[in-house]
Amino acid sequence: MPTTDNENYYFYFSTIDIEKIDPSPYQLRKYFDEEKLRELGASILQDGLIEPVIVRPHKKDRFQLIAGERRLRAIKDYTDFSVIQAKIAEVDDHKARRIGAAENILREDLSAIETIEATIKIIDVEIGEIDKTLTVGKTPLERVHKLLSKLDSIWVSRDRGSRVSKEADDLFYKFIEQVELIFKNLPKPLKWRSFLLNDLNLLTDIAPNVQRISVKHGLNKAQTKAIARLEQVSKVDFNKVAQKGTILVQGRQNNLLPDPKLNEISAREIRIFTERLEKENKIKEQQKEEGQREFPIEIKAAVMTRLGIPNVRIAKRLNIHRQTISNYTRKTNDRFFKKIDQAFKSRVSVHDIAKTYSVPQALVWSQVLKEKTDQERFKALNWGLRTWDQWNFNDVDKRFGDPWPGRIPAQLVAHALFYFTKQNDLVFDPMAGGAVVADTCLAFNRRCWSFDLSDRLNARPEIEPFLWDPENLTWPIKTDKKPDLIFFDPPYFKKMADHYMKGSISDFSKPRYLNFFKELFFLIKENSKPSTHIAFLNADFRDFQGIPASDEDPENAILILEYAKLLEQSGWKITHLIDTPLSTERFTGNMVKRMQEKRTLGIIRRTLIIGKPVIYR
Repeated sequence: MPTTDNENYYFYFSTIDIEKIDPSPYQLRKYFDEEKLRELGASILQDGLIEPVIVRPHKKDRFQLIAGERRLRAIKDYTDFSVIQAKIAEVDDHKARRIGAAENILREDLSAIETIEATIKIIDVEIGEIDKTLTVGKTPLERVHKLLSKLDSIWVSRDRGSRVSKEADDLFYKFIEQVELIFKNLPKPLKWRSFLLNDLNLLTDIAPNVQRISVKHGLNKAQTKAIARLEQVSKVDFNKVAQKGTILVQGRQNNLLPDPKLNEISAREIRIFTERLEKENKIKEQQKEEGQREFPIEIKAAVMTRLGIPNVRIAKRLNIHRQTISNYTRKTNDRFFKKIDQAFKSRVSVHDIAKTYSVPQALVWSQVLKEKTDQERFKALNWGLRTWDQWNFNDVDKRFGDPWPGRIPAQLVAHALFYFTKQNDLVFDPMAGGAVVADTCLAFNRRCWSFDLSDRLNARPEIEPFLWDPENLTWPIKTDKKPDLIFFDPPYFKKMADHYMKGSISDFSKPRYLNFFKELFFLIKENSKPSTHIAFLNADFRDFQGIPASDEDPENAILILEYAKLLEQSGWKITHLIDTPLSTERFTGNMVKRMQEKRTLGIIRRTLIIGKPVIYR
């Protein structure tokens, strides 16, 4: 017997043939997760259909679906049922649309975009019932947006005390209460201005491809806006995220944990990912510019001279005569450095001086800090001076060194210089990378000889190209001069291996990697003096990706202890172990949660090993 419910329409229950149900023309859901449909089908097979689908009579002996397409699809595709329990409602198009939209809005798994679209369709129908002249436009979105925007414009003008036309005033008074009532009676009550300002813009301002991804992955409003920002920053990375259905959070090492689904990643984490990506893109652009920049040859010579590189090597590197170097030195001393001193005394910043004269910032620091003590240099650079064996720096100082994989803080280098060298001492950097050590040595009046696999003559002439060939290890230069400090910051085994150029030691297997260091430590000792210190920077490497700490295989790990043993086996005496931890910012909230669930133990420990040659008597 037909009855009515609180929606005031007639309905009755019956079991009907699933092949007699036609799809709804008002279906808002655009994406159905097949895995979830399979799970729903299994649940229906086990427990039966808990909530009937809603249909209405349609044509002869057929029905049109109003609500419950997921249930119908699950039964059709993943059960052997031929009939389904149905609530048959005797309703018109208007009521059918409202029932379907209302059920969708109340579902928790509906995406923000689908929810807003469902709400718009209800509002469009309800407003059309009041006065069809109110809504102008081809689509429900266009009609609702135009009306609410018009009402909002009048509301803002009235609130500011601005003059409003009589026609606009009449429109506002005539319909505002009815519009407010429509929003109040929605399945999920809303305020019309909040809906206009915070919801509609997901459909009017966000690109269709972003909307499709939002629907596919069931994103909420905040997640959708965050993904839209990602699309603006990098279409390439947005497409990768869209394809993979997740975000590879920066800092995760080689599939650290199973990647979460996109809708499990908070809007905040998406924003952080996007901000980091934006910074990386800027760094890449900067790196590209720096890789292409070329300082005047006299500036190159000045940098190399201040770093204590002999004229014969400068001449060879710059392809000039040694006498030319002497001429350049006089010229820069008489003109260039005097201009720097004058500008600095006039309170022009080091950054602006470097920009004005197109010179490296480290060279400017070298000049303006001339005659200063080390403590005065720390103060001028606004660096605190640690007097204990933990040197914890949250970020790199971008004034020193280039954007580079594994770039280290210049403050860390400066502390090593302070405690283990004095001014005018010679520092040797066997794997110079982004030149943080060389730049810091300039600022602290240390000589520095730097070598690296990458040859960047235009941007970094002070870094001389050299390959440490494991099959034939040799010292890069022939000289009687021996360093006072070797600052050694190599790639940390496989960490960030993808970022280093081919041929780097990060390509080596574990045995080859360790044997390389053992032989190199011997070679370094042979080219050191009794007072030389080595400062070797590295971190534990463990294969902890997505597994409990107790299940890690120690055969896949290289702990800092192994480097210390290799140094001692190679004739070095360890004198200090200085804690220089990595930043914890790479571990996001969701990552930490999943690591806790799996009892996974991450790595932030990084150690600077200080050693001196063992003297055999």
